[in-house]
Amino acid sequence: MKIMKKKGTMILQGLALVLAIHLGMAVSPVAAGPPTDNVKAVIDEVLSILHNPAYQAPGQKGNRLRLIEESALRRVDYQEMGKRCLGETWKKLSQSQQSEFIRMFTELLKASYADKLDDFGKSKVAYEGESVKGDTAEVRITVLRPNDKIPVRFQLLDSPKGWMIYDLIIEDVSLVDNLRAEFGRVIKVSSYAGLVKCLQLKLASNVDLKSCPPPGPAPKNKGKGGS
Repeated sequence: MKIMKKKGTMILQGLALVLAIHLGMAVSPVAAGPPTDNVKAVIDEVLSILHNPAYQAPGQKGNRLRLIEESALRRVDYQEMGKRCLGETWKKLSQSQQSEFIRMFTELLKASYADKLDDFGKSKVAYEGESVKGDTAEVRITVLRPNDKIPVRFQLLDSPKGWMIYDLIIEDVSLVDNLRAEFGRVIKVSSYAGLVKCLQLKLASNVDLKSCPPPGPAPKNKGKGGS
């Protein structure tokens, strides 16, 4: 499995989920259909917030972020994304544990892009088309930045709420796959409870998941007689 490059590290250096949501002027869509309409709708909604003079003052950052989060909630299936990131571990959790994980997971993604919004105000988006297969779809875009072009593919599921985003593939690397590998690593060397503690630490003090959990003493191997 590929690992995200420097400019596309976990959550694309703190942004991935909303990489194409918090951007500048968009090029006209190509081969638009309901999935593309969904992606374009959230981009347009967020653009109107970012460019609204009423939310430009530093003191309005909280309100601006709140409105953007509300827009993302209408278009992003955080539960489906979190479920896929946990893999088989998800099935072992109680309903209350699942709910708590999705709450923390959602907060983690929000925190990851909270300080990155203004960095992407002058980028452009070229819509490259979409493909639909059953209840899944892919919307392809290119993020156009000065001296850079970043291909991004949105993965969507058809749900009672419409087409909902559950993954981003940035430069051929899946956000969900990367998080699943990182979460799985923590669970393997610790436990699910250890992962929860790591997420709590990250939310509280922005601890890098790659350094969590901290290494501890190796367990002692007891012989048949024990000691």
